[in-house]
Amino acid sequence: MDKARSHGPVMAAVVGNVLVTVAKFVGFALSGSSAMLAEALHSLADTLNQGLLWVGLERSKRRADAEHQFGYGQERYFWSLVSAITIFFLGGGYTIMHALEQLVAGAHAPMHWSSLVILGVAFVVESVTLAIAVREFNRQRRAAGRSFREWLTETRDPTTLAVMVEDSVAVVGVAVAALGIFLAKRLGLGWFDPVAAIIIGLLMGALAVFLANLNRGYLISHADADLNAIAAQVWRADPRVERVERVNSIVLAPDFSLLMAEVELREEAMFEHLSDEEIKQLTHFMQRLDTIRRELEGEVRKAAPRARVIFLEFTLPGGKDPIHQGVDLEETQPKMGSEIPFQAKEEGS
Repeated sequence: MDKARSHGPVMAAVVGNVLVTVAKFVGFALSGSSAMLAEALHSLADTLNQGLLWVGLERSKRRADAEHQFGYGQERYFWSLVSAITIFFLGGGYTIMHALEQLVAGAHAPMHWSSLVILGVAFVVESVTLAIAVREFNRQRRAAGRSFREWLTETRDPTTLAVMVEDSVAVVGVAVAALGIFLAKRLGLGWFDPVAAIIIGLLMGALAVFLANLNRGYLISHADADLNAIAAQVWRADPRVERVERVNSIVLAPDFSLLMAEVELREEAMFEHLSDEEIKQLTHFMQRLDTIRRELEGEVRKAAPRARVIFLEFTLPGGKDPIHQGVDLEETQPKMGSEIPFQAKEEGS
C-alpha cells in the first residue's frame, strides 16, 4: 500500500478543516447558536484528529530497530485510536453537554443569517475533501477486489477510512446544523438549535465508537484472513505437500503481515532419488533436529515462561546467512527463507 496516497486525503482534510473551523467559530461569535458551536467544535476535533493521523503516518515510516524488530507500522492504528477518543470527548461529549444546558435553561440565542452562509461554504469544502477520501478508498477496495460495504470493515488502512467517515459525518452535521438554525429562525422556535447540536454530538459519538472498534481490532494481533487463505490454497495445491497443519498471521501494518505455518511434506517429495540407507540417515537427521528444537525451546521456556509460542528457524552449518529470528533490520522485513523451514510450536506441543 502506497503511504503517499494515504497522505493525500489527510492533507486535503487538514487544510479544509482549518478553514471551516475558523469560519464556524466566527459564525458562533456572531449568532451564539448551539448548533454552530457544535459544528465549530466538530471541525476543530476533525482538524486535531487528522493532525494525529498525520503523526501516525509519519511515525509508521520509521525503520525497524532492535527495540521494534517488526517496524512501527502499528503506530497508524494507535494514533487512529487516539483520534477516535478525541472525537468522542471533545466533539461528542462537550457538544451534547453544552446543548443540554441551553435546552434546559431555555436560553436560545438569536439566530444570524450569516451562519447559514458559513455553513454553506463549509458544506462545499467538506464535500470536496470527502470526494478525495472516497476516491482513494475506492482505489484501495478495487485493488483488493472488495465491495464498498466489505471494505468498510476489512480495510487495513485506518487513515483513509477515518478521513472518509469523518468527512461523511461532517457533511451530514453541516446539513443538520443548517436545518436547525433555519427552523429556529423561520418558526421562531429556538429549541431547534440545541436539538440540532445534540444530534451532531450523537453523530460524532457514533463515529468515535466505530473508529475505536476498528483500530482496537488491529492492535490486538488481528489475523490477515486473506493471506491465510491464499497461503493455504497455494500450499495445498502443491504436489509436494501432504497436509497444511496450521496457517497463522498477524497484521503489523496496512502493507505488512507476518505469516507463520506448519506444513507436512509428502514422503515421495522428500525421499525421491534417495537410497534406503540415505532415507534412514535423513530420517535420523530430522528426528535429531526435532529433538534439538524441542530442547532449545524448552530451555527458553524454563528461563522465560512467557514464551508461549516460539518460531525457531535453523540454518545448515557453514551457511552464508547467519541465524535470524525476527527481522532483517536492513530491509525492515522478516527474514524467512533458510534452508530448513521454521516451525511454530505452542507450549506443551
